[in-house]
Amino acid sequence: MPARLEVPQWLQDEESFAMTIPGHPYSVGIVRLFLETVFSCAAGLRATASILNLYGCWLPGVSDTPCANSGRNWLLRLGLYELARPKEQADDWAWIMDHTLQLGPYKSLVIVGVRLSVWRQNRRPLQHSDLALLNLTPMEHSTGDKVHEALDQTVAVTGVPRLVLCDGGGELERGMELLQADHPQVARMYDVKHKTALLLKKELERDPRWAKFITAVTRTKVGITQTSLAFLVPPALKTKARYMNLETLVTWGRGALGYLKKPRVNPQAPIDLSKLKSKLGWLAEYRRPLKEWSELIAVADATNDYVRRHGYHRTARRGLSARLTPLATSAPACRMRTAVLEFVEEQSRAADSPRERLLGSSEILESLIGRYKQLQSTHSKGGMTAMLLSLGAIVSKKTHDVIEAALTSTKTSAVAEWSLRMLGVTLQSQRLFALGSGTKAGSKTTPQSAVG
Repeated sequence: MPARLEVPQWLQDEESFAMTIPGHPYSVGIVRLFLETVFSCAAGLRATASILNLYGCWLPGVSDTPCANSGRNWLLRLGLYELARPKEQADDWAWIMDHTLQLGPYKSLVIVGVRLSVWRQNRRPLQHSDLALLNLTPMEHSTGDKVHEALDQTVAVTGVPRLVLCDGGGELERGMELLQADHPQVARMYDVKHKTALLLKKELERDPRWAKFITAVTRTKVGITQTSLAFLVPPALKTKARYMNLETLVTWGRGALGYLKKPRVNPQAPIDLSKLKSKLGWLAEYRRPLKEWSELIAVADATNDYVRRHGYHRTARRGLSARLTPLATSAPACRMRTAVLEFVEEQSRAADSPRERLLGSSEILESLIGRYKQLQSTHSKGGMTAMLLSLGAIVSKKTHDVIEAALTSTKTSAVAEWSLRMLGVTLQSQRLFALGSGTKAGSKTTPQSAVG
């Protein structure tokens, strides 16, 4: 019997939808419901507006629902409020930083943070709502000096952090060197997932069978895509960070091998078994390599999961070793296990006491940037716009009090000013100015700010 859904108390509270925010046409309940739908359901702004229009009549005291532009306005104001709000000054902040790239000249440095004391109390991997947005700096040309400048600005927000975690990009490294010159007590931590991806790359590139396997996979994909065997088409490897996305391909290889051994033919969709063998029979020679590669991935996954949950700490090598030993039986997996344990032990030396646990996974920031890009992709031609502020809205505590404070204190004009100052003229505005799309004949087109 399915579990009974619990309706949040605020959705049952008539006051949530009856009382409007001062100087605002909608209630805090409508604003919160709009934002929760966007982020909890991964819905676009237009879809969310349509959804609220559909069932808004069932909400207590609601006679009108917002359009997509209103929702976008709320989202950006909440994001700017989160970015600008005062943060606690403490010595146990952990910062996570990375760049996000898009079409056009800009990349943006994103720094989020969490207090280590809060993370340890939760006893689970980080979630978006655990984070605070500390710095959001678009850069046309990112350099170590500019990263250092942003790090210095962030010190003013939280105080000197206990650690900074990132993936080791060149300008990020230089920025960290400059920060540590001023504050040598700051621990520089490396993201475990990027490290395991590098170790995977090292093991696979030293294996001549891997390159031949990739070539055969590509040939097979071309050969069966437009045939009755299309249901067996191998997945594509990502062009960027491909060694962080190998599991689907290796899983496909082992699954296709099992199918070759014992085809499960659907009587409503018969296949040519001789064609199956001619197109995929080459996989038989990769039975052992696929098992070895699966072990490598298992070692990487177990390591990432351990550090994501427990961080780097004095006894991390012992705890991780107990997990990895049963997974590694082949020589490549044993080499990788040894390398992983040495890396985790080296990172864990930064812990000041047996009880201290330091963040070692930036996966939550990658997830946050991915959520932002998903939202941005439905409202942009690929360029960076004020929607960058949605990073702040995603991590913000979307309670009634926070939403009311954000919309009361952060005006639309503040978003426009931030956007123009930080981003200038957007690609969309340049496109409109250059091509005149949507303008009346003879009218004068003026570039818009980054809010557009």
